[in-house]
Amino acid sequence: MKLYEKIKQILDVGTIAEAEKKLDLTNRTLSVWLSTPTKRNSKVETALLKLGIRDDERLMQRIEDLKSEYKKNVTFKEAHERAITQIKALLEEIEAA
Repeated sequence: MKLYEKIKQILDVGTIAEAEKKLDLTNRTLSVWLSTPTKRNSKVETALLKLGIRDDERLMQRIEDLKSEYKKNVTFKEAHERAITQIKALLEEIEAA
């Protein structure tokens, strides 16, 4: 089944314009994304992933990008928390002196 047809079936709509409205996308965003295999659009890709569609290489790449972004942010958060703890300990030491 083509991606176009799968989207229409899942959303129970007749046209891509109706699907765009249901997905809260601007006019022709989804149709341009579908017609241009090299086009990337995070809003479209996120909306389709939320529908459970993973048939397109761009969608698989978006999943990998999100996993990478999450891992990077967790690492930054942990480093930031360590720095805050060290600064707090140093301030307590200074206050006690």
